[in-house]
This record gives sequence, C-alpha cells and structure tokens, in this order.
Amino acid sequence: MDSDNTVERALYATKWADLKHYSGTFSRVYFGNEFCQRLIPSTEELEQVLDFVSEKRLAFTFVTPYVTDEGLRILEPLLQKIEETKPDSEVVVNDWGMLHRLNERYPKLEPVMGRLLHKMKRGPRLMNLLDILPQTTINYFMGCSLDSPLYRRFLVGRGIRRVELDNLLQGIALGLSHTGISGSLYLPYAYITTTRLCLAAASDVSGNEDEIGIFPCQKQCQKYTFLLTHPVMPLPIIRKGNTMFFKNEKVPENIREGNINRIVVEPEVPL
Repeated sequence: MDSDNTVERALYATKWADLKHYSGTFSRVYFGNEFCQRLIPSTEELEQVLDFVSEKRLAFTFVTPYVTDEGLRILEPLLQKIEETKPDSEVVVNDWGMLHRLNERYPKLEPVMGRLLHKMKRGPRLMNLLDILPQTTINYFMGCSLDSPLYRRFLVGRGIRRVELDNLLQGIALGLSHTGISGSLYLPYAYITTTRLCLAAASDVSGNEDEIGIFPCQKQCQKYTFLLTHPVMPLPIIRKGNTMFFKNEKVPENIREGNINRIVVEPEVPL
C-alpha cells in the first residue's frame, strides 16, 4: 500500500503528544476527538498543532465528536481559529447539528462525514456467522447507508464529498466510484460502539470498581485502557473511556475499487 502514491496517508493525533509519531510518509494530520466532547482540545493545543502543520506544510483535518449545545459552544472558537489560519481545512462531523453549523457559519471549511454517522455493521461477533450466511446477506453487512443514491445526494448537497470508514472484519463493499464521494480508511483501530455513559469514570476509586453510573469526569480514560475477551468474540475488544474498539491491521485488497484513497493511521487508541 505504501508504494501506491495515489493513496494519501494521514496521521491521527487525538492530543499534541501523539505528533511524536509523525514522519515524512504523512501528508496530512488529523487532530481532535470523535467520541467525547469533554476531550475537545483547547484553543492553545489547537494553535500548537496548526503551527506544526504549517511548519511541515501539511494538510489539516479537524475531528469533532457528537455534541450537546454546550459542545457546539466549545467548538465555536476552534472553528473560527481554523477558518482564520487554515481555511482549506476539513472538519470531520459526527453530529448532524455540527454539520448544520458548519454549513451555516463556516463555508470555507470542508465538512467530512465521520464514521459514527453511517452505521456500518461493526460488531466482531458477525465473523462467527459468515460461514452460514447467504452471500446476499454478507454483501449487506459489507455496506451501509452510503449504498443509497438518495442518501449520497443528500450528503453532496450539504458539501460532503468524503466519508470516514472503519476497517470492517467482514470487508467493505461500498462502490463509491463515480459518486463524487471518496473514502478514508482508519487503521488499525475500528470503532464498535460509544456512549455518553463513560465506563472509565471513577474506575480507580476504591470501592467503586464495579459500579456503573454518572460520576464526575476526571479523564480516567487518558490513564487506562481495558482489554476485554470472551469466547464468543473472535478477537479482543479494546475499551477506552466511553468507547469500544477492535484492531484490524489488514488493508482490504479492493481499497481502490471502492474509491478509498486515504489511509488514516492511528498510532494510539483514538480517545
């Protein structure tokens, strides 16, 4: 894959420290957080990353999570800073309200559909069923809402010409060629599910280890990563904060057929 210079390589950094993984093989930096508005970066950290991107002459993509009204308020000064300093940037949206806000107030920034919005079938347990499912059903599980021409027209009409994709264990068959939409594939961590109920909160408080509830956020997700195994799971599940992931490092053979022309490299679990 590295020998194919038509496929762009991007480094995904959820925090400033992740830029230690940068090398000359990357032409773009992704920065931000997809899964929790409490982890939206500060203006100061964003400025550091923008300076880095400018110094290295890299393209820039800002990643945003699903948000409440408070989250939209927090994002406003960050979007303003990006539009002022690097107006050709992309913004990954994982919230329809966020897309509306971009279209309404930030026309210079290019919206990108995040991987939380198109509802791909990500559950690893599906791999236990592939041997008994008919091919038409397998094909269904390799696609998603992006297969619908009406849905694609809806996205293009709102300025979206790129979608972010997880590296599904069952493979991907979207056929985005000739649709006006390109795809970005995330490696190696694929998102399974997320929630506003953070399972890491209070996990290191003595006596609360087995409790699940609404606790004050101390960002324990930045200190702990949990590896979950079970006989019905074909591979371990990675739980970090409010989100679960699996790891798949194998690049699909049909990546170019589906108009996937960007690899987003995640050197750390992206939360």
